[in-house]
Amino acid sequence: IPAAITLLLILIFVLLVGQKVYATNLEEAAMLQRETAESMYITEIKEVLNNNGFGNCGVNMTKATDEMGEWEYTVIVYHHSFDWMESDERAELEKSMESMGTDVLGKISLTLLSR
Repeated sequence: IPAAITLLLILIFVLLVGQKVYATNLEEAAMLQRETAESMYITEIKEVLNNNGFGNCGVNMTKATDEMGEWEYTVIVYHHSFDWMESDERAELEKSMESMGTDVLGKISLTLLSR
């Protein structure tokens, strides 16, 4: 009987370790997927800006989690020509770029600033 108890304890230990490894792999895969989506979003923003005549923009994205554990992103785009845009045109560009990533990333707040 002591051998059976030892075998049972070893089996439980292996199952617990296996579960932990599996959970860690899932978390890493989810993080990799999120980082890929973030990178794609920044690339899309830069393409839209280049297509609208705002080449060589500075794009800064920060992220945080809210109290519910949901990701929130703040994106700031810098370009000297934003000062010369009409306010409604500027707001439309901000909203369109903000909405480009909300399906994948969640809540995004995007601001255009002049440098």
